[in-house]
Amino acid sequence: MKMRSLLAAVGMILAAFAVTAAASEDATPEADAMARLDQPVPGKAVIYLIRDFGDLWVGEVKVSLDGRDMGITNRNTFMRWEIDPGEHTLVSFTSPPAALAIKTEPGGMYYIWLDITDGFMRAPSALRVVDLTTTKATVATARLLKSPQ
Repeated sequence: MKMRSLLAAVGMILAAFAVTAAASEDATPEADAMARLDQPVPGKAVIYLIRDFGDLWVGEVKVSLDGRDMGITNRNTFMRWEIDPGEHTLVSFTSPPAALAIKTEPGGMYYIWLDITDGFMRAPSALRVVDLTTTKATVATARLLKSPQ
């Protein structure tokens, strides 16, 4: 009977991982190809939000930009947004939420890393600006997620 309970528990854990992975919708292949070109947009600022595998126990994390829902991240994913230049606030709804204020310029490219941590006696999750070199390896293997524009 113990083996059956153990198998049931493992099955439930695997099903939970499958559900969270499927809930974040991938972008179209065309949008993915464009995002990987890493090109600026005249008159706009481009933000890449990158999340690596990080904490495996934390699946989906909702994010917003200036109070607007921008979608849900998951492990090894990224988002790309073309936005008007100016001051913006990005929030990840981790526990507790993480926020980042960023000033963007026309034609600027901004790479923001979403660090996910969860649990007792650990640093809180954070959003931080990083350079392209830091993000290249993760973006090369990550999925681009669909987000509103």
